[in-house]
Amino acid sequence: MLFLYSETLKSFRRYQVNKTSESVLRSGHPWILNGNLSSAISAFQDGDWMKLVSGQNEILGTGIYSSNGPIGIRIIQTEGDFSLDRLKQTIKNTFQLRKALREETNAYRLVHGENDRLPGVTVDRYGKTWVVQTYSRSLRKFSRLVVRILYSQAKEEGESLPEKILWISPQRIGSEEAIPVRFSRGKRETPYDEEIFLETVKWKTTLPGQKGGFFLDVRNLRSYLLEKRELAKDKECLHLFCHTGLTSACLEEAGARSIFSVDGAKEALEEFASRISSSEIHPSFEEKNRIQTFGKHSLVRADLFRDWNFLEDRKFSLIVLDPPNLTPNQNSIPAGKKAYRSLISKALSHLEPGGDLILLSCSGRIRESEFEKIGRETLVHRGWKYRELERLVPEQDHPTRKEFPEGKYFKVHIYKGVSPVGAPTKI
Repeated sequence: MLFLYSETLKSFRRYQVNKTSESVLRSGHPWILNGNLSSAISAFQDGDWMKLVSGQNEILGTGIYSSNGPIGIRIIQTEGDFSLDRLKQTIKNTFQLRKALREETNAYRLVHGENDRLPGVTVDRYGKTWVVQTYSRSLRKFSRLVVRILYSQAKEEGESLPEKILWISPQRIGSEEAIPVRFSRGKRETPYDEEIFLETVKWKTTLPGQKGGFFLDVRNLRSYLLEKRELAKDKECLHLFCHTGLTSACLEEAGARSIFSVDGAKEALEEFASRISSSEIHPSFEEKNRIQTFGKHSLVRADLFRDWNFLEDRKFSLIVLDPPNLTPNQNSIPAGKKAYRSLISKALSHLEPGGDLILLSCSGRIRESEFEKIGRETLVHRGWKYRELERLVPEQDHPTRKEFPEGKYFKVHIYKGVSPVGAPTKI
């Protein structure tokens, strides 16, 4: 089957790039934006494979054309003609990078798109299922090739073969028509549960779910909480934007006295409650601002951008603030920064003096230095100080590339010993 693909991929169409696009290619960035394409692009169709050449007819690389969205060409290889052997080596490298994770979890990202030099394609492992997402229909042939090679190499690289391979459309596919959920290996009714573990925590995730199953990129924080248990031990914790609850479960495993978890999504909270409730009747979260308690956990559905009154005057020793992407496009950046400041300010009003505040951001258009500036300035403006700031780095399954700063989207900043100015600092 790979032979048939290699024969198909020989038919690259030649496209001469302009000086701007040439500099992009030589920099190593994986995208050429539509605004940098010449009028000759009108001869190409969505999904065409392209041999990219300079004005001097030098082969600069290969890419795939997309007629939809701001990204006109995604670069699949640089420096010369396309090589299937190079693609196989690229995929082999992804296995090697994630090798250490297999001992501590069975839920991680096998392919991380542009950051793994496999643009527009992600493959996540959740237990015995691989979940594949393709971020443009122009990449569907490429994604099939990637997954075929991934599957053929898995056993040799020590990766257990999946029982099921599930293909879904990412939520941010833009104006393109979403492909229906389908299986290329195994089959069962959806949605269904997969059992996963993270160190000592056992959990279930429903597939397909948001971001495939749940947010794998938050594992650096979850692992940190399980390793540095003193951060949560015997504390009352508040988890804002908790999604389906795995981070809250890690807080419980770390020894938290109580965990108050809040989210705006009814379905996410109902999935969370089904994991921790002993009742056969699953709780409903139709009603907003109604607190429901399950052992150490209290869950509430609320719009955190509008109403925090359900918390009344309650204080917490540890607060985790993990909002969704607040800057989905360039125009939303000012409003996104304002929203972060507002959320941080509200969180401070419920933090015990001397407590710890964990701020997360998945807004790629706000760089890490800017996110840190937002956190520091908000604390100063509100009259608070902190003893220490710790920044977590992404784990092995979410690599980053210096030539692709957009790919370093996820930030975790831990402010320890946060107190009002003038109050004694705890050691």
